[in-house]
Amino acid sequence: MKKALSLVCVLLALLMILPSCQKKADSGEYDHSADFTEEDGEIYKSVPTTRYKDYEFCILNARMGAGTSASLMDAEGIMGDSLNEALVRRNINVEERLGISVSEVVDTPEKVFDMSVAACLSGEGTYDAICNSSDRMATMAVCGYLVTDVYLPGMDLTKPWWNEKAIEGVSVNETRYLFYGDLQLSYYDSHSMVGVNMDMVKDISTLPDPYKLVERGEWTLDRMLEMMTVAASDTDGNNLMTKDDRYGGAVDRRSILSLISGAGAVLSEKDKQGIPTLSCFTDDLLYDVFKKVSDSLYAYNRYVYDPVKNEADGMSSAAMFKSGRTLFHITTVGTLADLRNMEYEFGVLPMPKYTESQSRYISLINAAECSAIGVLPTGRDLRRTSNILENLAAESHRQSGIKSCYVDSVLSFMYVNDEKSRENLELIFSTGTFEQCQVYNWGGICPLLEEIAPKSESFSSRLAAIRMKAVEEVGNTVIELLKFKQK
Repeated sequence: MKKALSLVCVLLALLMILPSCQKKADSGEYDHSADFTEEDGEIYKSVPTTRYKDYEFCILNARMGAGTSASLMDAEGIMGDSLNEALVRRNINVEERLGISVSEVVDTPEKVFDMSVAACLSGEGTYDAICNSSDRMATMAVCGYLVTDVYLPGMDLTKPWWNEKAIEGVSVNETRYLFYGDLQLSYYDSHSMVGVNMDMVKDISTLPDPYKLVERGEWTLDRMLEMMTVAASDTDGNNLMTKDDRYGGAVDRRSILSLISGAGAVLSEKDKQGIPTLSCFTDDLLYDVFKKVSDSLYAYNRYVYDPVKNEADGMSSAAMFKSGRTLFHITTVGTLADLRNMEYEFGVLPMPKYTESQSRYISLINAAECSAIGVLPTGRDLRRTSNILENLAAESHRQSGIKSCYVDSVLSFMYVNDEKSRENLELIFSTGTFEQCQVYNWGGICPLLEEIAPKSESFSSRLAAIRMKAVEEVGNTVIELLKFKQK
């Protein structure tokens, strides 16, 4: 990410050809049908309703790789797509209420990062708001390219349309640069989860009902591993496990942090003042969990299909699951859309706990897939910007708004039990947790875990080798973020 900053000088020369927002607001009479009413509830009374005649509110937005439309902030409306239609209705209501138009410039996360930095350094107020992956937005915050909520008085982060828990999860000493709420739903797409082939559960009589394990608090790593060993079978009888046989699961290296977090181990923590510290060098639980996950899932065991070792097969973990050859699939909620045409019934489970005594299930929020919303310090009118963002978030939270349509869209394909799937999705969403070590990429610890996933014996030495660098980077992050805490 820091290397990207070195491209800024070149990018500044390209500012004159940066894409601009195209839609213009209608200047017709205000349609009061967009007003909040008593039926909407008391919480909507304080939503700002200042009129901004014909103002064009432009959002620079990175399209995340998830399968749903959750990362979009504007849409033309697609017949049959309830989420897109809800997005269109949301924007029209805000446009009519405030006398504005809402539009977006969409590009890759890499390009949006470069364009954001270039616009900031040039002093141009090209974009009113930025949406990009949380790790890239965190880099921008550390470099001084975003403002805190102190400068955004129109946003009431205590309202239910803002995700206060997620905002605090990436903050340092109550400095809030990255915002999450119902106006942008890739937050939900990025939650880790486990997919399960329910046809296989029914076909193998000795497998327990995974839904009941979750309900009883018995869904643990050990129970998942037991089910994986039972499910694995040399179906063609040639004494070789190939892509054509049946496995308990196929795991990607990038899933290791989701498994570790689900088991209750953390890489970093915050003290009472909200200052982050690295706990990964002294936490015995982390070492125990890493060893179990590494030895059981990444050390080339017979019941696990390894896409890296079998790269020549051209089969990803998702492809193995979709073809009905694996019992479990460790993934994120957004990728479920890729399974719409799967021929087998499947269900959704939270990440397994380490032991039954663990107090709750935990879902890691993937910082590279989860969009955060931020505002550049070069914004043309930060009060106006915050008022419009507050309206977009509040409108999204309305009954039958984009949040409810999002859940419906996720559940619009084959599940063994829609009600159980909905309950588990809500459980996953309610236990979502950021790992700040991943958000800020301190010391490259998270990429290191992926690299050494099959080698538990090297965990301690490899981690110790980057300790000084990681601690120094945490300190630099705290210093830089606190510089901009106050006006």
